[in-house]
Amino acid sequence: MVRDLCMFAGFNEDSQIVWFKITYSKEPGSLSVITDLLEKENAFIKFGHIDNITQTTGEYSIFTELKKDVDMANLAQKIGELEVVNAVEFGISEFGMIYSVDFPLNVIGVRGVMARALAIVDIIKTLNQSVPHAEGLLTLSGLRGGSHAAKYFKSIMPINDSNFASMIAELYRAVGWGILEIECDPKTYEGRIIVKDSFIADVYGASDQPVCAFMSGYFAGYLTEYFGKNISVREVSCKATGKEVCEHVISLAPSRENQEYQLRGDTR
Repeated sequence: MVRDLCMFAGFNEDSQIVWFKITYSKEPGSLSVITDLLEKENAFIKFGHIDNITQTTGEYSIFTELKKDVDMANLAQKIGELEVVNAVEFGISEFGMIYSVDFPLNVIGVRGVMARALAIVDIIKTLNQSVPHAEGLLTLSGLRGGSHAAKYFKSIMPINDSNFASMIAELYRAVGWGILEIECDPKTYEGRIIVKDSFIADVYGASDQPVCAFMSGYFAGYLTEYFGKNISVREVSCKATGKEVCEHVISLAPSRENQEYQLRGDTR
């Protein structure tokens, strides 16, 4: 049974919002075959989400706007007959809303939720204003999230020096956290990460101090899990302070220091 979680909505009295959950074989050009068919059928794609089930199978949740007179069962059958497609489910939104196809929503291996960036940033602001050592706590929280992400990636696909950076960059873009430019030397464990359009910095507002400690921690957790070395990441420039982008510096933490101790801000 497919249940629904509302994400955002739109309404056009002459059309309908239709979702498809398509299980497909991950071969070169598979998604192009599916989207080409939808285009030929005059299905306007409004939103889509791709999830990896296995190394050879993917799941494409796509939301389309179609004329109300379209025979949905017939269209679903056409999609299902494509050689790259294994299974198709579809449904029509009664109120023109776009929502996640599955409930609970799954994001990189665990339950996820869709939330306004403002709601998350309000939590961060509350911690910064009310809790001692809030920056360290936020960094530590991010550390655990980044570590989990790297573990999940390693469990479903090969991860190596040629793709570890592009994987986290793709994740950030997919979940709306920001656009990353990553330079990190796998031999020295040094580098930097530029975050464009950071959801934290964009929503936080003006600040005298960098505000993306959670992201620094996330990067540190991800890189520590991948490299198997204690990696430190520190934000040195933040859009919330008036800079054009956010910048995080990557370095190898001194071996004598426990990472959790370091991330709490007790040492620099």
